[in-house]
Amino acid sequence: MRIKEALNARRIRKQHALARALNVHESAITRWKEDGNMSLQNAIALCEELDISADWLLLGRGAMDQHRTQFVAIQSRNYELFQGVYGLLKPDSQALLTSFIKSVMEGAR
Repeated sequence: MRIKEALNARRIRKQHALARALNVHESAITRWKEDGNMSLQNAIALCEELDISADWLLLGRGAMDQHRTQFVAIQSRNYELFQGVYGLLKPDSQALLTSFIKSVMEGAR
């Protein structure tokens, strides 16, 4: 039932496109929608493809989008921690750290 809700929320009407993205037969999605068995690998792939919470899909806990708010909270805590540590550094060390972070970000592009 939650799969139907997720598909509606993500406005996915064509199962064949989703099946292709997940590398499964369209009948598998139909079966899942009717609460049929699903492998953990397929459940994870579905959560990633639909951008939904695994806790919500598999266990019915929380909200469909709870993983998004948890990620934002983690980012916020990490940023606050970084600011605290950065503030303890001397100006020369701050400049070195800033330069290092910029070089890492450029290398990731």
